[in-house]
Amino acid sequence: MQWIETEEVVRFNEVDEWGMAWYGHYMAWFEVGRLSLLRRFDLLPKQMVCLGYIAPVISLRCDFKSPAGSGDRIVIRTTVVKPEVAALTFKFEILLKENRTLLAHGETTQVLLTTNKKMIYRLTGELEKRISNLVNYCLQKSTTPPFRAGLEKRK
Repeated sequence: MQWIETEEVVRFNEVDEWGMAWYGHYMAWFEVGRLSLLRRFDLLPKQMVCLGYIAPVISLRCDFKSPAGSGDRIVIRTTVVKPEVAALTFKFEILLKENRTLLAHGETTQVLLTTNKKMIYRLTGELEKRISNLVNYCLQKSTTPPFRAGLEKRK
């Protein structure tokens, strides 16, 4: 599976009173990673609307493993799972850049609707082409081994 990586720095206003990144920011970082991936395939929200579609999130999961702190450099890894229905499921890993420690991992699923909020049951036309390109890219064999939870550093 191919992942794309996006780097961010945890800002002071993103930590709680204990000095740890507030849990809600992990979902915002998932969005940063998702948009970085979608940008490569001309599937940003405004571009999807121009094609006649929207993609609201219908589920979100995040498992926390280790806290990030103010000033930490993080890496947001993002990929997409091959869709079986007219929806997109993204997988995420947030790592500490310094030593690749897994901070959190999770996924989101977005259903594909027309801009009139009608469910679509199969992809067609330009949307199908762009999503197919995205999925084919992510399903390529990665040149970087995937991170495995529980390891301090990537091998």
